[in-house]
Amino acid sequence: MITAGIDVGMETVKAVVWDPDRAKAYSCALPLNQAPVSQTARQAFQAAAAKAEVAPEAVWNIAATGSGREAVEFARSYLGEAVCCARGAGAAAPSAVTVIDLGADKCLAIRCRGGQLQKSLRNDRCASGSGKFLEIAAAPLGVGPKELGQMSLGSRNYIEINNKCAVFAESEIISLIHAKRRPEDIAKAVFRSLARRIYTMAIKLDWEEEVAMVGGVAYNQGMVKALEEELGCRVFVPKEPLVTGALGAALLAAGDRGEGGCL
Repeated sequence: MITAGIDVGMETVKAVVWDPDRAKAYSCALPLNQAPVSQTARQAFQAAAAKAEVAPEAVWNIAATGSGREAVEFARSYLGEAVCCARGAGAAAPSAVTVIDLGADKCLAIRCRGGQLQKSLRNDRCASGSGKFLEIAAAPLGVGPKELGQMSLGSRNYIEINNKCAVFAESEIISLIHAKRRPEDIAKAVFRSLARRIYTMAIKLDWEEEVAMVGGVAYNQGMVKALEEELGCRVFVPKEPLVTGALGAALLAAGDRGEGGCL
């Protein structure tokens, strides 16, 4: 039975079509713009189905997840982000015990085994604990988050950003620029600041190795390196970290909960 998962975030809609006969997932991610969320979700789903070479009506079950999941009116079920992320990580990073899902609007820290959720913590109340912080911090340097990550890899000197509030941290960054501190060192301080917030969540989660990072920010090398340095261990990034939640939703829609049975 072919199933689909749709993950609606703050900036992007991710869709995955899962074909169990081929044991393969087909994905599509589309940015949210002025079009209705439901329309973009349908377009992403149809594009993923086209990649799988199946008609949309041949998809047996569709599950929606993410902060905007209720907008996917054609879904048959609606699932929480943590359980979908855990299941998706179980497929994309089977050895992962601790999973960090860092997106534009939230950071979700998860402990799981075999794709089954054990415990989760979420931070979506403050921009300083999400990917949005990188956008805010990058602006004074005249770059985007991706360029900020590359820049941070050239850091040579230690700088501390003390403010936990994103707005005040931005002011602190501007002061560092005026003080002629190297942009590379400022960039590194930005990622270190976010990594420490994630580490605090991981401590509360009773985190363990192996660690995987998913979500759109997982593509940022500067963020991955900063988190590895803070945790003191390697952080594995799946091939397609952006669609991990959608993959988990598609697997759960098929009744696959990982180790321990089915829905």
